[in-house]
Amino acid sequence: MSGHAIHIKVDGRTYAGTFKVDRKMLTVTTTYGKKSAEIGPRVAHETLAHQLLQELVQQEKSRKGSTL
Repeated sequence: MSGHAIHIKVDGRTYAGTFKVDRKMLTVTTTYGKKSAEIGPRVAHETLAHQLLQELVQQEKSRKGSTL
């Protein structure tokens, strides 16, 4: 995976991913999925990337049979 590395902590565990910016879209990629969002005005790329990574972690945790 190429891009900028990001990490978040959820329930005491650290989760990692990478993000890339292409035009006005930011995409976060992890081993269990990817999520994109349009970059709004005055929103830091890292802030949006952390938000998307948090959503990916929550989606994976709620999936039946998830090992997260």
